[in-house]
Amino acid sequence: MDNIFLTLQKKRFTRSSFWQRSVGINIMIGFLLFFLLLEVLGLGIYLPFLLEKINKNISPEILLNKGLIYYFLGIFMMRFFIQDLPTMEITPLLTLPVKKKKISLFLNYRSLTSVFNFLPFFLFLPFAIIYMSYHYSAWTATSWFIAIVLFELTSNFLVIRLKRKSTVKPSIIFVILGVIAGIYLLERFNIYSISNISGWYFGHIISNSIWLFIPVLTLGIFFWANYRYTLNNTYLDEIKVKKQRKENITSRLNILEKKGKIGAMVLQEVKLLIRNKRSKQMIIFSVPIFLLYGLFFYPDPKNMSHPWLLYFVGTFITGGFIIAYGQYILAWESRHFDFILASNIQTEEFFRAKYYLMVIPTVILFILTIPYIYFGTNILWINFTFMMYNIGINAPLLLFLASYNRKRMELDKGQMMNYQGVGINNFLNSIPILFTPVLLAVILSIFMSQEITLITISGIGLLGVIFSNVLIKKSVAFFRKNRYKIAEGYRNS
Repeated sequence: MDNIFLTLQKKRFTRSSFWQRSVGINIMIGFLLFFLLLEVLGLGIYLPFLLEKINKNISPEILLNKGLIYYFLGIFMMRFFIQDLPTMEITPLLTLPVKKKKISLFLNYRSLTSVFNFLPFFLFLPFAIIYMSYHYSAWTATSWFIAIVLFELTSNFLVIRLKRKSTVKPSIIFVILGVIAGIYLLERFNIYSISNISGWYFGHIISNSIWLFIPVLTLGIFFWANYRYTLNNTYLDEIKVKKQRKENITSRLNILEKKGKIGAMVLQEVKLLIRNKRSKQMIIFSVPIFLLYGLFFYPDPKNMSHPWLLYFVGTFITGGFIIAYGQYILAWESRHFDFILASNIQTEEFFRAKYYLMVIPTVILFILTIPYIYFGTNILWINFTFMMYNIGINAPLLLFLASYNRKRMELDKGQMMNYQGVGINNFLNSIPILFTPVLLAVILSIFMSQEITLITISGIGLLGVIFSNVLIKKSVAFFRKNRYKIAEGYRNS
């Protein structure tokens, strides 16, 4: 039976979109991966000498032991946003004489092939062989390395469990980001350093290998949790229940239909965003990252003396949804774009619904940034200023630039590391959205005080809101001239 699973996975892999690319692209990707792993191996070999240069007063193994927890946290975050869940077509197998226990176990084993699980062999195994085995016994070096591998595998199964949970409870994403932000603040204000945890544990495992029981125990717990979860959720009726849950979420928004055609179109767009994998991941992952972006800058007093940096952060934070969603304002519906063109839908109403879908989340994002007032009241006014610019200027600008994006986007594929539907236009569009308001504010600040500069920028945004009808009509007129070229681009891409 396991051979059948392996055969199915082999066919699934060889028939995937990866192998549909040209041979040259596949070879280039292979070489890039090879050189990346080669660089990691080189870093692992050079690691003992690098640690000695960093701090000559502390032994390399002590310094590395304290830093391992940051490595695990970094890899955990990369796994969460990049690593795909181990999947296979379970539904057809449920009607065949295939034991669900075997399916569940195979999915767990399938996750072990993730490239992240092999990183310790390239990065830490050379350190264990070159340094640890020289200064300690071979068994101590082996135990130390095995502990790292076991914690890496624990991280693998923990990420899988959390990602599966997050599909039902998206609030888990905010909990994880909150924990990461809390750790950063503890480190930033010198309240507590989590490096003491890994330093303590790996120091003990060097002294006594009995401490290996901790990663063995955690690995067993999360392996079993994933096994039981898959075993208890591989029913056809369970799949239907999940679909009903999604319907219940959007049914609460049906009040929008009472707001006329524009409200109905906003509702349909919200349903599209919630029900599809790529758009849902865009909301769950991208928006919190934009929102917490200020924590990288505001805690440092040096950054507070650079107004241009605060202007950029304010634009970036409040414009997070506009950047993530508005870049593909038409491409989200590229799959049924021909239907939209042939339907009895007023183009201006269609664009106005899109406009509201950018404006409302931007205002909500600003409200969520109000706690940044802790770092200074000027941050509140800066964020308000660039929120006004985003809804008054950047939102209509994206409606106009949307007609240049003619690449089809498949919504049933994940967001992370997926560049399907992304073109050079998207990167070019980011330049005026992010840098024009900052450059304008910097120029004005040469001749005016910061207060007058912020009032002027806010006034420009307010004028954009007042004359939004005119700006939307300009976008509609440009769209009408290019709508057939856009439709052709979606069909051919």
